[in-house]
Amino acid sequence: MEDITKNSLQVIGKNVKTARLMRGLSQELLAEKLEKSINFVSLLENGKTGFSIQTIIDLCSALEVDANFIFEGVIAPPSATADDFITKSISLFSETDRTIVENLVTYILNSKT
Repeated sequence: MEDITKNSLQVIGKNVKTARLMRGLSQELLAEKLEKSINFVSLLENGKTGFSIQTIIDLCSALEVDANFIFEGVIAPPSATADDFITKSISLFSETDRTIVENLVTYILNSKT
């Protein structure tokens, strides 16, 4: 059971870090938003600490993601598709990144005609 918990914490930590970086936040800024220490954020992202339900709620709010994003890879979604992944990923992008993706999609679609 200990290995499963350790692995789950590592996956969740990776997801938190991914969301934080996609939002352009430093560990320090995320810690401020959570009213936690920078050390806590570091431990969380490295899968070395647990967290409360309130912390999960606060993380989702601070990172502007839903709990499914935080728990991705720990709890299997009913039937995740590539479309779901793309949609979820794009929601984390900055406006500039969204424009780049839009231009890329337009380019690909135009090259098919």
